[in-house]
Amino acid sequence: MIEVRNLVKLRGTTRVLDDVTLKVERGQVAALVGPSGGGKSTLLRCMNGLEIFHAGEVQLDAVKLQPGEQRSASAETLRQLRRGVGMVFQQFNLFPHMTALQNVMSGPLYALNKPRAEVEPQAKALLERVGLGEKFHSRPDQLSGGQQQRVAIARALAMQPQVMLFDEPTSALDPRMAAEVLGVMTDLAKGGQTMIVVTHAMSFAQQVANIVHVMQAGRIVESGSPAQVFGAPQQAATQQFLSEATTAKNSPRP
Repeated sequence: MIEVRNLVKLRGTTRVLDDVTLKVERGQVAALVGPSGGGKSTLLRCMNGLEIFHAGEVQLDAVKLQPGEQRSASAETLRQLRRGVGMVFQQFNLFPHMTALQNVMSGPLYALNKPRAEVEPQAKALLERVGLGEKFHSRPDQLSGGQQQRVAIARALAMQPQVMLFDEPTSALDPRMAAEVLGVMTDLAKGGQTMIVVTHAMSFAQQVANIVHVMQAGRIVESGSPAQVFGAPQQAATQQFLSEATTAKNSPRP
């Protein structure tokens, strides 16, 4: 479905991504976990052409992106890649002047030039799917953070992507709202949606992911099933990260 081969991303002389290779099959959920600054979000942005990388390759089915091609690739190549990859960011990035329904319809209407008669019922069905059937005509400032993120998920799904990328989608939300969003993502996974998720929600990675990749300092230091990575980590970097994550989770809030 989507494959990254030997990806290198430089900022000055620093290797933000250092020879990263991973493959996600159709219908799989891959979780990217690890300490902040490890390159997880940068990797996602390279996958859909938002960041320039300097070596390696990204392939989505037959579409290949080579080093530096975000500048030189044909518009059609980038269009094909981005049509196949939906992305949900930490911040919701909704159009503030549009209703929830208009936000979800925007991609198919303006990027794919589909007729409104076709797009509107599909957009309504997606909002109902994420539990917002009563919010068609609400603007973002009338919605909670969790509701806005669910609109963002519906908007990404409206483009019918082959792969959904989630960049810490619950990091800006309180626990109740985060649970709402994770519930939607869990339902998507059960429905067979291919997903790559950068997350600090270890319970989601343990219970929903098929494979977990641990990133540190721009490299994947360990990969395996959730049972192996969380239950019997092999690498010292993984053991340290999980220990720190557990300590942070159990620390009392100020």
